[in-house]
Amino acid sequence: MKTISRIAYSNDKRNRTRSILIMMAICLTTMLLVIISTVGNGVIHLQKSQAASSYGSNYGLFITADGTQLKEVERRAEISDIGIMCTEGILKGNENGGFVSADETVRKMLPYNQEYVLKEGTYPEKAQEIAAGRAFFDAVGYHDVKVGDTVTLEYRSGMQSEYAPVEFTVSGILYDRDEYTIEASYVVFGSQDFYNERVAEGDRQYNIYFTLSDSANVSMNNVAPVIKEIADSCGIDQKNVIINDLYLQWVLQPSYEMIVVCGTLILGIVLFSVVVIYNIFQVGIAQKVQEYGKIKALGATRKQMKQLIFREGILLAVPSIPLGLLFGFLIAKVSFNWLVEQGNLVSSGIKNHQVPLFSLTIMLICIFVSFLTVVLALRKPMKIVSRISPIEATRYLDSSKTQKQGRRKGRKDVTVFSMAMANVTGNPKRTIATILTMGLSCVLFVIISNYVGNIDTEHEARIAINHGQFELQLDYSQNYDEAYSENNLDTILQNNPLNDSLIKEIKSIPGVTDVLTREIVSADLNGTKFPVAIVNQEDFEMMRGDGDIGSMDYAQAVKNGDVFFGWSMWMEADGYSAGAPITFNFDNGSGTYTYHGKIAGSFVSADTYLVIPEEVYRSVNPKGTSYGYLWVDCAKKDVASVEQSLNDLLSDTSHIKLNTYHAELQTAEYASRMMKLGCYLFMAIVGLIGFMNLANTMIINITTKKQEYGVLQAVGMTNKQLNLCLQIQGLIFTVGTICVALAAGLPLGYALFSYAKHNGIFGMNVYHVPLIPILVMILLVGILQIVLSCVLSSNLKKETLVERIRYQG
Repeated sequence: MKTISRIAYSNDKRNRTRSILIMMAICLTTMLLVIISTVGNGVIHLQKSQAASSYGSNYGLFITADGTQLKEVERRAEISDIGIMCTEGILKGNENGGFVSADETVRKMLPYNQEYVLKEGTYPEKAQEIAAGRAFFDAVGYHDVKVGDTVTLEYRSGMQSEYAPVEFTVSGILYDRDEYTIEASYVVFGSQDFYNERVAEGDRQYNIYFTLSDSANVSMNNVAPVIKEIADSCGIDQKNVIINDLYLQWVLQPSYEMIVVCGTLILGIVLFSVVVIYNIFQVGIAQKVQEYGKIKALGATRKQMKQLIFREGILLAVPSIPLGLLFGFLIAKVSFNWLVEQGNLVSSGIKNHQVPLFSLTIMLICIFVSFLTVVLALRKPMKIVSRISPIEATRYLDSSKTQKQGRRKGRKDVTVFSMAMANVTGNPKRTIATILTMGLSCVLFVIISNYVGNIDTEHEARIAINHGQFELQLDYSQNYDEAYSENNLDTILQNNPLNDSLIKEIKSIPGVTDVLTREIVSADLNGTKFPVAIVNQEDFEMMRGDGDIGSMDYAQAVKNGDVFFGWSMWMEADGYSAGAPITFNFDNGSGTYTYHGKIAGSFVSADTYLVIPEEVYRSVNPKGTSYGYLWVDCAKKDVASVEQSLNDLLSDTSHIKLNTYHAELQTAEYASRMMKLGCYLFMAIVGLIGFMNLANTMIINITTKKQEYGVLQAVGMTNKQLNLCLQIQGLIFTVGTICVALAAGLPLGYALFSYAKHNGIFGMNVYHVPLIPILVMILLVGILQIVLSCVLSSNLKKETLVERIRYQG
């Protein structure tokens, strides 16, 4: 076996060009595998991390539990971590805020809020200690407070008791909110000891934050019943159970979309690389049949011949894969960190933070897949070499088996073009394989260009901001908040800040040209409250998508008195379907009304759980107005001044969220740039892998025809004609590649666009052929071919005519 290894090493060393091309192909393949898997893994971890920052990392919350129930919860084996929060009472000057005790576990589980974070000092531990932001201390008359200072605050334990002065020691200073839109709404932390002193043991109530252990064996399908069963066993009323669905969707439900995308890309890379590496090996074997036949004649068995080819490939893979791992991870890390930083620049919400990207498991999988790719590519060459007969090998001439016996057709005139065509068509299988391999990478480019080249950022921004330049939207809790009912939609609508008075003030702002409205109500469906949008026909048509379900005919729905689901996934998950009857009560802030009717259909995604046509809503004769959205329009030159006026107008108003069209457009353009950059970089590497095959084919063509070119130049062929001959050969490969790319890529690309638009994927609006990316691709392929031909021609001319004529392969 050592002899076989030495021969394999010697073959790789002697065929340096082939070996370098194969090593580059393996290295680039491994790089792509590492980049895709590492970035995909990073995105999944980032989304989970962001989910914890946005929604908290607790699985659920038991509110207003008593001491007995707390002990029962602590005894449950399914509970992993428990955090306790208690409402300490009310501080004068902070009536709309919170004065709570929260242990370290709760503080880790809470959604990210800079008001929870210590700027200096420590969180309260002793009975009279307190921690708050400087804005709170300023509001109650204590300026320039330092850690250790003593403050006297007016305190009461509940709405039934009166305020009394209590002395506190400042243990810590918290960060302040960027902007306080509600008066007397600060975060203040006290200690558990203070709560225990002020509240009798029998009256104590605890908010229990918890996570579940692995022994609970929960998934998104059963987590709600498991948590409710735990609550029942601990004597906790089900109405006091809050499940953190938004967080659990990321933690318990695998990111199937990301896994499928990465898996599909990796499978495509493996298949493509197998073809490229196989073709390079196959072409090399065809030139060394006589040598392999001699080895067979010396007594090598079929198994040893297979081992020889296998070891030739593995010896090339061993140094290539580590290089691919290294460069791939470095590129993935730099790219991912840059993407996170760029995302933070355009994000106005919670900032993303870097997540660890290195995963030993992923690296081992990439190593395995890379070796598997090489092994698959070597299977057929191994079989071919093992079947070589020593007698056949001594008689072997390239393509002799494919050439028809008989009279040879001659030409009266031999041109450069005819010689180039003869060289290309001399081995049609090799030529076709090369064109298809290179064409496949270009097909992928055209397919991807049909998606990223059709991203309409203005359309995407207009989905977020339906009209005008600004959107004022009611800011309410997405999940019904039992603890803080003032944040719920039904409560906000009772004193709706989006009212006619505000609209009148907005219209008076200089530069404002129009104000549009949309109403919203709170529906009670089977004991759960959901937001419901009231839309007119224009907005209805704007909201429609190719993936909508059922009869999405506005006029027919008005005639029948039907409603629509806002999200098709929730309609199916909650047991409803198009045409099914539905009954619910809804509250618009001025009264409660009942709807009886049917579900006409469902949008792929809308802002609210249900959508009611405006005429159907008016048919129940609701009183008053319940605006949920205001859209403000102005000329582009007035955007900055109108935005400043709106911010000033809303500075003392709560529960209104201001969004701008230009911010949404900036976010969409950023996402579009990132997608284009990622896709085109991916295709550049895939194209390089395919180019290895083209380079190998042209090198073999020149090497095998070296003697022929030498004879032709000896009888009068000029260097210019030689260069032209090689350029024509490369041009034939280029034209074939482009034809394959366009013939297969455009129909498949349109199919991808149609699928993306049907499923509401980012940016799909109106299809157009991506001419610019295709022209750039043609230009790049042409330039690469010209450069390759020039380099090969230059290398060929370095040898003298005598050396070329004497060449025997």
